[in-house]
Amino acid sequence: MDENIIVPSESLADIITNQLNMMLAFLDRPVVQQQILAIAGIILIALLLPEVVRRWWQQRQPDDLPEMDPPPRRPWAARLHGLYAPLTGLVLANVVIWLFERQGHPNGLVESSRTFFWLWLAYRALLIVLYARLGDSVKPYHRFVFIPIFVLVLLWLFLGRQVGTALVANVPILTLGSFILTLGNLINATVLLYIFLIGAWVVERVLNRALQSRFDAEPGKIRSLATLVRYTISAVGIVIALAALGLDATSLGLVAGGLSVGIGIGLQDIVGNFVSGLTLLFEQSLRPGDVIELNGRISEVERVSLRTTTVTTLDNIKMIIPNSTFTTEPVTTLTKDNNNLIRVLLPLRVAYDSDPAQVKQIVEQTASRHPQVLRNPAPLLLSRGLGVDSSLDFDLSVWTNRPKLRGLLKSELYYLLFKALAEQGIKIHVPKRELSIIQSQAN
Repeated sequence: MDENIIVPSESLADIITNQLNMMLAFLDRPVVQQQILAIAGIILIALLLPEVVRRWWQQRQPDDLPEMDPPPRRPWAARLHGLYAPLTGLVLANVVIWLFERQGHPNGLVESSRTFFWLWLAYRALLIVLYARLGDSVKPYHRFVFIPIFVLVLLWLFLGRQVGTALVANVPILTLGSFILTLGNLINATVLLYIFLIGAWVVERVLNRALQSRFDAEPGKIRSLATLVRYTISAVGIVIALAALGLDATSLGLVAGGLSVGIGIGLQDIVGNFVSGLTLLFEQSLRPGDVIELNGRISEVERVSLRTTTVTTLDNIKMIIPNSTFTTEPVTTLTKDNNNLIRVLLPLRVAYDSDPAQVKQIVEQTASRHPQVLRNPAPLLLSRGLGVDSSLDFDLSVWTNRPKLRGLLKSELYYLLFKALAEQGIKIHVPKRELSIIQSQAN
């Protein structure tokens, strides 16, 4: 427990009630109500006035002007309208402050509102610059980074000026022995954890973009490195958040011991998948973009995380597979070491009286005409000898660099071969069975 924390003698309900009573008493003053109404009016006018002016200006334009192509605008020029509202708020706030001073009214709250409008203006200006330079790729950062930071700054500025904020923050909400969890520690830990998690996500995205453009490395290795960095930053954030809750080294050791027991009892599969994920990321035995065959189904690896691997089948179905599957079961990789070259074998059986040399010529020439069959190595018809059902058995060997389309290639080649052999009078072998019935005469 932090010795600098002063635990109030009152309960949380009593402290909150007292703070609400003080706030209501403050809001009950006419001068305060007057300033609050003025600030609300400024914000409302700042939000509505730019849109009203824009529509009024459009209606003033004559409709019979000849159609002309609009002049090209720079990317930032199209977004300048986002500055109109905070600028209007700043102007109106200064006008209201001047009017209040002329009439001798207090204007402390209105003066404080100028800080809000300046922050709003800086926030909008930053977004305009980022969208102009990076385009729509800023949207995820806008949603998960800039908006939360803007809200946190406003809350910090507002709550930091309240008299009883420190008293409420020191209210204990949980007591376990010598450990006391206060409301302030909980808020700080939550904010820190969010900052680290979002920061880890941003670092991962930045690494994927920057390393790919600067280094001639495999995308799979870059994604794996970025993923490891993200989880490392997240783990550091969790430790710091636990420390912000007020847990000392002994408490953290107890928590770690409890987690170890829980992991040993009920989280074996999760830990196994986590270790398997680390193995896949470090060994690079499986990377995004690889084409694999698992349980007779061809899929493309989309993402390798620390617990699961996401693959997309040929039917465009996404499957989430535990990482332990790839370390304990055999998996066929068709694109190892960035080599997409694979061989496809097509079993073929023709009638016993067919000419093997003619069959070889027809089959190899037909296969070589397919656009997905490589000319080097060339198609080759391999003989497997005589079949048990009086047939000539062959294997057509072709090479392709499109492993995902292996099944479709075999189907199309069979159609071409059936047609080419039929045109030359060569029959596909059909097994025949003869049934002999022997009748015996009774004595």
